Amino acid sequence: MSETTQPSTIMKAMCAICAGIRNCEIRGHADESWDDAGGMVWGRTSWYILQCRGCDHMFCHTVKIFSEDYDHQWDSATQQDVLVYDETIAYWPAIFERKQPDWFSPMGFAGDKDNVLHGAMQKLYVALENDLTRLAAAGVRTAFDIASELLEVDSRLSFKQKLDALVATNRISSLDRDSLETLTEAGSASIHRGWLPDANNLSTMVDLLEHFIHSAFVAPALKRKLDERTAALKETVPARKPREKSPVDKSIPSA
Repeated sequence: MSETTQPSTIMKAMCAICAGIRNCEIRGHADESWDDAGGMVWGRTSWYILQCRGCDHMFCHTVKIFSEDYDHQWDSATQQDVLVYDETIAYWPAIFERKQPDWFSPMGFAGDKDNVLHGAMQKLYVALENDLTRLAAAGVRTAFDIASELLEVDSRLSFKQKLDALVATNRISSLDRDSLETLTEAGSASIHRGWLPDANNLSTMVDLLEHFIHSAFVAPALKRKLDERTAALKETVPARKPREKSPVDKSIPSA
């Protein structure tokens, strides 16, 4: 059962764009409730459509309570022990502090000519934004797999063999190899062994992936563009004229 209202009020909530608690306009509100066992066990979800008063960002904010999750607190005003229900708060899009790197844009990034890798990473960021932890962890490994194929590493090799091939072709250093092996192991553990990384672990995995992609694709492409601009600049700079030699005065006898 749900009740829908359109209150013209303000509430505080976390704004993903402002990265902090902000006053938000309530643009829509609905309460969804249920009960069981003759009303002895019940729950309620309050849905809010909010608009940040700082940046105008629109988002969904939900507050869930369950009749069996509560604490006792002393109310000094009534001098009584009262029940305070635990609130489970969620947002959509999910609040994720990580921002996409400057070199990543909706149009692609330097070095990824076919946008294959960009598409995989875009789906990774969507998973991060929606708090899909296991899917994001799998997406990290998938993006690495695509990147290694774009670097002409045989797709039939194991992940360790792919890393060895990247070292042999000077795509990565031995130190990077160890870090990327940890990355691929973490992705495999999430997919095959039921491991669920926490926010810090997942952030580290994405850090490692972004560093690898920037080093292997973005930085070399930017360097090539800079070399082209340097060559063009060299063509436009006028050449230095040879310095004219001063005439020798033959009237002065030599010593």
